[in-house]
Amino acid sequence: MGYGMKRLIYATMSLLIISTGSFSTALENFSVILEPKWKNLEHDHKKSEEFGGKWILVGSITFEKKSKEYVSLDKINLCWNGESIDNLIGSLYKKIPEKEFIPIQDNLISDGNWNKTKQTLILKFDEKLSLGPTTTFYLVLTVPETIESQLKNGSFCIEEQCLPDPFKHCAHNRQLSLAINTTNNLAPPFNPKKTKNFSGDPVNFTTNK
Repeated sequence: MGYGMKRLIYATMSLLIISTGSFSTALENFSVILEPKWKNLEHDHKKSEEFGGKWILVGSITFEKKSKEYVSLDKINLCWNGESIDNLIGSLYKKIPEKEFIPIQDNLISDGNWNKTKQTLILKFDEKLSLGPTTTFYLVLTVPETIESQLKNGSFCIEEQCLPDPFKHCAHNRQLSLAINTTNNLAPPFNPKKTKNFSGDPVNFTTNK
């Protein structure tokens, strides 16, 4: 093999190593964490009747971004996996860091629309929201007694198509699933090095390769 060919092969291999390393680093900069909660936010029975059901904090969706790259989000589509539901009322709120969550208008990001045919809760934002290093959303559902058991035995999955491009890879290898089964909420603390999705544990979808 000639000297020129050796130099070409060496240069190509070096470029591949650098590119792969840069790609892996880019992937590690973005992750999505889903954590079930199931907390009743309204204990006044009369108000629950007015709302059409219990006001339940179902879980949180956290976007983590180590990169300084500008990334925005304008909707979250949650596909339901479970027994078919005729109608579902849900809202998405932004969690203010280091403050107790209160579902007030100032924190409201979207009132969802339920697509019965696709069994999907569509949470479209009024305007694009810039994602910071850590941005957490809380999903609150109005849960009538007629569907409470259904919800507790199913899960929601974030549609990959609604995610910003830098976060799409989070859904490539595994569904971004929010399991609502409350029987496992006392499971051991989540270990981010493990990617198995046990119902009731937070699920950290990073992209280490």
